[in-house]
Amino acid sequence: MNFVNRFVKSIKEVLFGMFYFDLYRESMKYYKQLNDLMNLFLLGEFLGLPILSTNITIKLLPYLYKDIHRWKISQLKEKEVTDEVPDTI
Repeated sequence: MNFVNRFVKSIKEVLFGMFYFDLYRESMKYYKQLNDLMNLFLLGEFLGLPILSTNITIKLLPYLYKDIHRWKISQLKEKEVTDEVPDTI
């Protein structure tokens, strides 16, 4: 019985990889871009961009506290222009 469950699970993973993995990866990329944009509006003062008032940021800071370190690192990291070009070749 254990072999059958493992076999069915592996078949499900293969089918997921064949049909949905690219869609999943693109949706995660889109989610990350929207999340970065929202963090930029709310926490842009940490980077020197005064977009929103401080009162809104202070009220939302407890909810965003866990993402601040990851977001600051990802925004201040140097990025290559060629990373954004789609691979069509």
